[in-house]
Amino acid sequence: MKFVHIFIPILSLLLIPACNNSRAMANKRVKTEIHFGRTGGFTNIPVEYLINSKGEVLRLSAGNPETVNLIPSKRLKSIIRELNRIDFQHIESDDPGNISYFIKVRTREYENSVRWNDLTPNDTLKNIYKELLTTLRPDQ
Repeated sequence: MKFVHIFIPILSLLLIPACNNSRAMANKRVKTEIHFGRTGGFTNIPVEYLINSKGEVLRLSAGNPETVNLIPSKRLKSIIRELNRIDFQHIESDDPGNISYFIKVRTREYENSVRWNDLTPNDTLKNIYKELLTTLRPDQ
C-alpha cells in the first residue's frame, strides 16, 4: 500500500511536463485563423465565421462548421497585410452593446480579440469588419 502512495505522486510529476509540451506544440502548429461575427440583438443568436489558412470561409454554428466560400490566397494575404498595417495585434477594444461585433485573430506570433458596438468610435475596426464580411460572398 505504501508503494501506491509513493508511486502516484511520482507518476504525476512525470506526466505534468508532457501536458505542457503538447500544448506548446499545438500552438506552434497554428496557422493564421480569423474569427469574426456578431452577438446580441433581439434573438441573441451569435453569428460567427472563420477564415482559415487555406482561405476557407466557414460559418461556425452548433459545432457544425459549414463552408460558405473559398477565397484566393492572394485575397487572404491582402487581409493579413491589412491586419498587420493597422497593428491589430495591439488594438484593445472591449465595448459590448446591444449588438456586439467581434474579430479574433490567432497566429503563431499572437492572439488578440476585439469587441465593439455600433456606437464605438473606431472606424478602423468597422472598416476591417466590412472587408471581412465581403469574404462571405463569392467573387463575381
